[in-house]
Amino acid sequence: MELTIPADHPRVVAQRKWFLKHPEHMRSVAERARPFLYLIKEEIEKRDMPMELVLLPVVESTFNPKAYSRSHAAGLWQMLQGTGKNFGLHYDSWYDGRYDVMAATNAALDYLEYLNNFFDGNWTHALAAYNSGEGRVQRAIRSNRKQGKSTDYWALSLPKETQNYVPKLMALADILKHPDHYGLDIPAIPNHPQVKVVQVEGQVDLNMAADLAGVNRQQMKHLNPAFKRAATSPARTANLLVPVKNAQGLELAMADLPQQERKEFRRYQVRRGDTLGLIASNNNTSIDAIKRSNNLRSNSIRAGQTLMLPTTGKAAAPTDGLYQVQSGDSLHAIASRFSVSITDLLRWNRLRKHEYLRPGQQLIVAINAAG
Repeated sequence: MELTIPADHPRVVAQRKWFLKHPEHMRSVAERARPFLYLIKEEIEKRDMPMELVLLPVVESTFNPKAYSRSHAAGLWQMLQGTGKNFGLHYDSWYDGRYDVMAATNAALDYLEYLNNFFDGNWTHALAAYNSGEGRVQRAIRSNRKQGKSTDYWALSLPKETQNYVPKLMALADILKHPDHYGLDIPAIPNHPQVKVVQVEGQVDLNMAADLAGVNRQQMKHLNPAFKRAATSPARTANLLVPVKNAQGLELAMADLPQQERKEFRRYQVRRGDTLGLIASNNNTSIDAIKRSNNLRSNSIRAGQTLMLPTTGKAAAPTDGLYQVQSGDSLHAIASRFSVSITDLLRWNRLRKHEYLRPGQQLIVAINAAG
């Protein structure tokens, strides 16, 4: 750690007193940090940034990777969607990068580097700006300068939350630098990786990945909260966090897994009169599988609702090479289902790229039906 900490400043003292008065809070935070702390520490070291930054998720989210605030900030680093997008995070109907521990860590550190450069290397200004925005901190600096006052962080007129934000981080750093002096017993976290990134190509069912890795399904979801549904996105290669001892097993299992055994999903729009049982029966799946794939707590569905239906592997084309479009189908889903390209579907059926598909419409899905 390298930041200068004014340990006797009243704001730091107040925050330190709170932490020392609530030792159980620090113990629970330490347990939540256990899987992720080493990876974050490694990224900070690579960038030669102050190690105090490893404590920022304590201040932001108490190291809860699923944290979501009233101001719509999300994840360990509590990033807003716009800020995350500016620093490379991806979002789609399957995935929110703010909840991806490694992707969000890199985006947050990129943002902090930007803020540090913006404020000419002043880390206290940069940290304050991470909380309230660089514009607000810059205006406070300009105001003090006009009045002939100090532009030091401690002298700035900032929102109350921001006034407590940097002192909270510094109080934590001070306690961790001098644990014996303050007598706070914080569980030790091993200085080696607890989890490893495993890259998986194509859409993968998270429950299946957990089973292949020999990991509890809830643990897999806890380590990978960025996935909104029960599977990774069909359009992007996914990085899964897996306990170190299970990572090689998952890598080998995924390499050996036949394509026809991989889970895939397609969209289905609920129609009037539909029930989960009817949909499951008509689509060769189960009620439980549909509920897991859509995070449904009951069997209640409504007309117009979009469900993701799990399918296993690539479907064989009908003997006549024709497929009848169902509600919720898309060209991408149909192409994936029958192992053909979207380009071929467009050419065989004389369709335009963004043409709307009508339920009941027949499409050629096999070259032998193209004539």
